[in-house]
Amino acid sequence: MPRKSNYVPSIIQTKCECYLCHKDMSAGLEVHHAIPGRGNRKICTEWGLTVWLCPKCHRDLHDHNVGYKEIQADAQRAFIREQKKKGLSENVAREIWYDRFYKYFE
Repeated sequence: MPRKSNYVPSIIQTKCECYLCHKDMSAGLEVHHAIPGRGNRKICTEWGLTVWLCPKCHRDLHDHNVGYKEIQADAQRAFIREQKKKGLSENVAREIWYDRFYKYFE
């Protein structure tokens, strides 16, 4: 994957495998932005809120919402965890999340 200046590795996933079915395939995986909506793809990329999916799981997710809520909740938990590592309280991290996405996914 070409790296751009605003690219941040995923804070949700560390293994190079499909996040949903865990198929180990370093080639052929597709990046999925955890939070949908206008303007959220850029934020997801900058904040590391992405996961790798195999083409089948990616299609199932977009066509049938398979795994969508799981990925969104995991993204929120990962974001709060990372903010706490930076010294913010959980409440402040949750406020930052809500100010950007206007809802909680847990």
